[in-house]
Amino acid sequence: MIFCQKSLYFLIVNYHSTAFIRKLLDSLNFSERSQFHIVIVNNSPEDYSIKDLAAEYCNIQLIFSEENLGFGRGCNLGLQTIYQQNPNALVWLINPDTTLERHAIDFAIQCFCNYPDLAILGTQIRDNQGNIWFSHGQFNRWTGSLKHTQPLATTKSDNLGEVLPSRWVSGCSLILNFAKFETCPLFDPHYFLYYEDNDFCERYYQQGYQISVTQAILVNHVVSATSQNNVSAKLHHATYSKLYFLQQHGTRLSLILNIIYIGLKTIIALGQDRAIAIGRWQGLKQFLFTRQHGE
Repeated sequence: MIFCQKSLYFLIVNYHSTAFIRKLLDSLNFSERSQFHIVIVNNSPEDYSIKDLAAEYCNIQLIFSEENLGFGRGCNLGLQTIYQQNPNALVWLINPDTTLERHAIDFAIQCFCNYPDLAILGTQIRDNQGNIWFSHGQFNRWTGSLKHTQPLATTKSDNLGEVLPSRWVSGCSLILNFAKFETCPLFDPHYFLYYEDNDFCERYYQQGYQISVTQAILVNHVVSATSQNNVSAKLHHATYSKLYFLQQHGTRLSLILNIIYIGLKTIIALGQDRAIAIGRWQGLKQFLFTRQHGE
């Protein structure tokens, strides 16, 4: 096995997640910190505690937004900054509420050395209950189904740098090979939260870019650690984003089926949990309004 070195940047979007980010940084191998950089986009301007991290850890670059841009636009701010600094870098988008396995960095870099045409790499992800949360992305444009696990995926890590083809990979842990893109790859700013990673991968998949996922679990994830604090807002964004994604990439049938399905679930939730019902209704209403006005 021939090992190689590549310039690696970790890109983290913060939204009141300083404590989580500290755990993430502690999971990185700082004995080799000269091999990678860390860029943090602060999406919560009133959160000043994030500045403490720059004093505690090396190689951290803080970027401050004037407002909460959402995940995709926050990533765009960081991606554009890194691209200007190094248009040939590897950029690892990683959620604040994650930690890396000990071998993760070496494994990921080796993937790009073994597969030089690889443009987008996702990683298998384990949740905080020890279950596989993401292993492989699939998309059925006729039904709108977006599956993120499958039994065929392996969790072995002895074959360093081995990958499997994937239609999409989770933005929770997504690595970009800038060298394969003619211009800086960016997320669609229409997505505030949720499904922006599906859209991102689908757009580049349709253009012929190589997308894969690791054959090893590299990342542990505390699922919905931040968004779960406001269920209505979470479902609002998730509902709108799913329907917008299907409008862009699914069939008309898949969009209609999902609108009906969400409408029924909203009605059912009225008698069970009004916060859930309100969130879904707000997302559905936003989509129908923007669709009607062509926004």
